[in-house]
Amino acid sequence: MSLPYKQSQPSSREQRRADERAAAKQQRVAPAIADPVLLTPYGHRHTEAFCLMWYACECGHREQIWNSRDGVTPFGCACPSCKEPKLQHVDWNRDTYAPNHQPATGQRMWIDMTRDRARVIAQRTIDQVAKTRDVPAHDMDRIVEAVYHDGIAPDLVIWGYVEAS
Repeated sequence: MSLPYKQSQPSSREQRRADERAAAKQQRVAPAIADPVLLTPYGHRHTEAFCLMWYACECGHREQIWNSRDGVTPFGCACPSCKEPKLQHVDWNRDTYAPNHQPATGQRMWIDMTRDRARVIAQRTIDQVAKTRDVPAHDMDRIVEAVYHDGIAPDLVIWGYVEAS
């Protein structure tokens, strides 16, 4: 008859070291079996890549915005009709994959953020905040980097128009 209290049990130190060795071994193996990138049926990383998507607002405004990139898009943005931030991505089942879409002049589209555009947006943000309180000069670079987000942030532009300065 075997008595459980008489059997040798690993000390907590032995167990901890065994766990550390197992974790280190797992880390050495992990890079070799990295997770594959999940791709959409069209071979992109994001479902909304290169899609024409419907956006609608409570005020009645509806429009199709093209995502010209393999990147995520915001669920909402400012409505061009009522100027409220209530234009929402709707009817997701009607999103149309259109990688060769040629936008009409005046159509809005999502593009990759540029550092120059991020700087313009950051300056507008600082100008608004500066109306009510002081903004440290070093905040500009921090805000630019937050808006730019390594170039993966989306920017909504109007095709065929250049923004006046």
